[in-house]
Amino acid sequence: MNKVFIVLISGFFLTLASAGAQTLITKEALNSFAQYSSSKDIKKLEGARTKIDDAYKTKSDSLNSRNNLIRALVYSTLARIDSNLKYSYKKDPLDEVLLSMKQVYGSKIERENRDRINYIERQLNHTYQFRANSALKNRKSEEAFKYFTILDSIDKTNVSISHNLALLSQELGYYQKSVTYYEKLIQVRPRPEYFLVLANLYELLKDESNIVRVLRSGADNFPNNRDIIFKLLNAFQNKNEYLEIIKYIGQALKLDENNINLNYLAGFSNEMVGNVLKAEEYYKAIIEINPNNFDANYALGLLYLNLYVKDTQKTEIRYVTKTYLAKANEIDPNELKSLNSLAIFYKRSGENTELQKINNRINQLKLN
Repeated sequence: MNKVFIVLISGFFLTLASAGAQTLITKEALNSFAQYSSSKDIKKLEGARTKIDDAYKTKSDSLNSRNNLIRALVYSTLARIDSNLKYSYKKDPLDEVLLSMKQVYGSKIERENRDRINYIERQLNHTYQFRANSALKNRKSEEAFKYFTILDSIDKTNVSISHNLALLSQELGYYQKSVTYYEKLIQVRPRPEYFLVLANLYELLKDESNIVRVLRSGADNFPNNRDIIFKLLNAFQNKNEYLEIIKYIGQALKLDENNINLNYLAGFSNEMVGNVLKAEEYYKAIIEINPNNFDANYALGLLYLNLYVKDTQKTEIRYVTKTYLAKANEIDPNELKSLNSLAIFYKRSGENTELQKINNRINQLKLN
């Protein structure tokens, strides 16, 4: 402690002495504390504790705001320097300080001794930080949560505290509390992992609207983050929101343009909203990547089949329909959906011999 504080303590002693409101024991306690402040001799601080305990025995003593201020000075210092509680106490030094400060806050003493009270509050804050970090390091989650919560009540702008409380709340199963802290974090210090964890928490809480809201915000903040974009697309896919998928699928494909699943999702989503030409483009992109992809060949065959059924006079559509459906059947001869689509095609095109072969194959597979 610096010389300024020593002078303040000395001045405080003179003020109390001149007011005639302090016993000899209390004066000695304050004097011992001033000596400790100068020498850092722990014996002086222990002496101050012994003296102030002696001056704190009656109800009148315990209600005296000056006694309580001195007691808080001594015990807040003990709480900080004896963070591991090596010395023996009847009660946790932190609790002693908090009890004493109830008689100080709101009193005349508080207004006259703001510097001393600031000192006490700093000691408390350092002690809370030490205990919180120690508990976190030693995996004492409940204890860490307790002290970080206290620190948060003191300083709600500290991002590190919010980060630790978000993690601890999640670990302890306090999901709603964890959501509150992660919501704060994505506002004050956005990180991809915060958006992803928050979305997962909303999944646990079965809150679909907030899952999408958080992931959409994450995608806007981190457009190149693969995990966020893919998770957002998955959320839209689960709800069959194809227009929303189309809004973000291009962003995803910039990150992984040869991803067959993404291209298929893009094609299927466009097909579902009536963008046939765009769907065709994505399905063909898959075949360029892998000519033997069943889903893309079948999707194209089915897309053209729907067009051919509407107008069987279009010979060019007839040709490509047969090409892609036959290719799909070649890739997986036992897939009933491609066989059924071929059966429809041969029936419409009048190819009865081929139709009979397909129907025989379908019946055989059904029997097996």
